[in-house]
Amino acid sequence: LVDITARKKAEAYLEYLGKHDPLTRLRNRAFYIEELNRISRKGPWPLSILAMDLNGLKSVNDTQGHAAGDAMLRRMGEVLAKAAGDQQPLCMARIGGDEFVALMPGCDERAAQGLKDRIEALLDLNNQFYPGQKLSLAIGSAACHGASEVETALHAADQAMFDAKKRYYELSNVERRQ
Repeated sequence: LVDITARKKAEAYLEYLGKHDPLTRLRNRAFYIEELNRISRKGPWPLSILAMDLNGLKSVNDTQGHAAGDAMLRRMGEVLAKAAGDQQPLCMARIGGDEFVALMPGCDERAAQGLKDRIEALLDLNNQFYPGQKLSLAIGSAACHGASEVETALHAADQAMFDAKKRYYELSNVERRQ
């Protein structure tokens, strides 16, 4: 008999890495695209989408170094994972450097607003316990009721997120790409 425990653990870890972002421990872009395609084919409808972008990451990376930026991303991963809780159909993913998305199949606009409120409350709580750089997230949301509307909803959520990001930088009197 041959003990294959180590090999099985290595295979499980590789499978995990194929679907998760190692820094934030959220789902990764590949999983997000796969899940979006699955939902587009099978539903359930409606589908709500939250497009999110971490404010100020470039400035932190430039002034304090990438280790500080990575710490911000890890904190953001904790906040978003906590906000998602164990809501099973919800897909919370890091899809780019400072970009995140939540896919909420079977959820309407009101459920999306509830998740957004939960994220904002957890951000406030997180900022109370970590000194230094405060976490801030630009969030946009949209919903659709069928596969033919998914691309439009993704674009609308992105546009709402860009508008929120613009408001953040205008209110904070900070140059966006410092």
